Amino acid sequence: MNGKNIRMVLRWAHIVLALLVGAAFYSPLASNEAYIAATLWGFIPALALTGIGMWKQSLMMKLLKPVGKKAHQ
Repeated sequence: MNGKNIRMVLRWAHIVLALLVGAAFYSPLASNEAYIAATLWGFIPALALTGIGMWKQSLMMKLLKPVGKKAHQ
C-alpha cells in the first residue's frame, strides 16, 4: 500500500471516529453507559492513533519499509 492510500484510509477512519465521539456528546447516546465506555476506552484512543499516524506518516513509512529493498527511483 502506498503512502497516498494509507493517508486516505487514516483520514476516513479519523473522520468516522470523530463522528462517533461527537455522537457520544451531542445525541441521546450520552445516557447509554456502554456507548460512553466504548467511546472513552475505544474510540478516543483510536482517534488519537489515527491523528498521530497522519501527522507522522513519513516516519512510519520509513520504519515500515523493508530493510533489504532499495528506494523507488
